[in-house]
Amino acid sequence: MKTGSQVRLLLWKNWTLRKRQKIRFLVEIFWPVLLFIGLVWLRKANPLYQQHECHFPNKAMPSAGILPWIQGIFCNANNPCFRYPTRGESPGVVSNYNNSVLARFYVDVQDLLLNETELRQFGRLWHEMTSFSKFMDTLRNNPSAVAGRGLKIDDILKDDEVLTAFLLRDADLSESIVYQLVNAQIRMEQFAFGVPDLQLKDIACSQALLERFIIFPSRMGLHGVRNAMCALSQQRLQRIEDILYANLDFFKIFRLMPQVLDNHSHGIDLHYWGLVLKAASEKIQV
Repeated sequence: MKTGSQVRLLLWKNWTLRKRQKIRFLVEIFWPVLLFIGLVWLRKANPLYQQHECHFPNKAMPSAGILPWIQGIFCNANNPCFRYPTRGESPGVVSNYNNSVLARFYVDVQDLLLNETELRQFGRLWHEMTSFSKFMDTLRNNPSAVAGRGLKIDDILKDDEVLTAFLLRDADLSESIVYQLVNAQIRMEQFAFGVPDLQLKDIACSQALLERFIIFPSRMGLHGVRNAMCALSQQRLQRIEDILYANLDFFKIFRLMPQVLDNHSHGIDLHYWGLVLKAASEKIQV
């Protein structure tokens, strides 16, 4: 009973205030009406835009694979809306971009590199390249590690070399001198930064320079080669150098160079590299 009296008293109070403040009373009535009229006018002035049904490209999770996941992030950055269902909405399909250039490239790389045989081949190439790179770094930064070891001249000549015949016939050197020369070893550390700018005559006539660049089988052989080579003219020595370069087998050099540092290294087999890269090139072109 007390609550009802309080409600009637509150209503009487509000009614009395409205009668005394007629302008406020009119504003409270017409303000919502004006807002409603304004909304109706805006609705008539700006008709609704009819939006078709939206189909958004699917965004794959990382578990679907690296490529679908990356494509879902970058290819859908603007979140496009399509009128018709997208390819990715089909059951069992996680990507809308299987025909993209990136997707085809990814598939080709997988076919090329993930084949077990080809994977072993590229693994061998990587191992050989790493071994050769390690040898070159050691040669430049720590030449003392290969001091006293080198490449035997006879081991890096072509199978059909004519250097020996030229030394015997045209240079008129004895068989013992030729033997000492072709069985000598070239010090690799002395050529790590290029060919020294020295005259061949100066090297041939200097025991210190000969020992600096070449390791001879014996001290007697060193003295014999020095005496025989020093007697030759600069033109004849230059001719011998040219014949030497013409008879070098670079396939053997690249295979044997890392063995100067590591006897168990197989070096770089350029023939094998050519076959593998040729096969890879043909497969990529297809």
